[in-house]
Amino acid sequence: MRTIVTGTALSHWAPYFINGDDSDMSAEDITQADAFADWLGGYIVSCEDAGFLWHHDATAFGALAGDCQIYLALVEGE
Repeated sequence: MRTIVTGTALSHWAPYFINGDDSDMSAEDITQADAFADWLGGYIVSCEDAGFLWHHDATAFGALAGDCQIYLALVEGE
């Protein structure tokens, strides 16, 4: 059974999550994005605009305020 989970994080991470493109990301961005994806616990399959957020789920991993997306991930379950 699959479950959909969501989390908010910076918009400029979308190419990295969706297409594996890290060309516009710093090493710090990649570390933070990977920590967010691990926290989300699934395979990110989609995103939609959330607008500018001062606080989002990725702030726990050091990311600052910015334009954000709501990322949707599929988590495999029992």
